[in-house]
Amino acid sequence: MNATKQDRMAQLIDKVILDPILLRKLSDRVYELMLEELRNTRDRAGNYRRTI
Repeated sequence: MNATKQDRMAQLIDKVILDPILLRKLSDRVYELMLEELRNTRDRAGNYRRTI
């Protein structure tokens, strides 16, 4: 990542950390993505077990 992108990322992080609503939205989205990944992993593991 170049310096310009890093600067923009740092500014965005500062903005999110200082805004409770944005921080909550980010947290909720991360949680949703983690749940989705967990479901996908379980589905893959279930499919694998059934083929053996």
